[in-house]
Amino acid sequence: MAHRQLTYEQLRDRLAARLPPEFAALPARMDRAIAQGAEDRTTDTVHRLTSRPPHSLRAVAEQELKHR
Repeated sequence: MAHRQLTYEQLRDRLAARLPPEFAALPARMDRAIAQGAEDRTTDTVHRLTSRPPHSLRAVAEQELKHR
């Protein structure tokens, strides 16, 4: 399965095929906001909970693959 980036309109219309249009627009707007950086933030939660520095998802995945 490949990822295909859709425009707001494409995603909204695709969702509207299965949902009422007013509901289809909501996740499409959320997707657009996230793409524009709405959720691009860093917190200290991992460090506070584990007392260890956080690592990127890529670093964790690569480390796990080494142990298989």
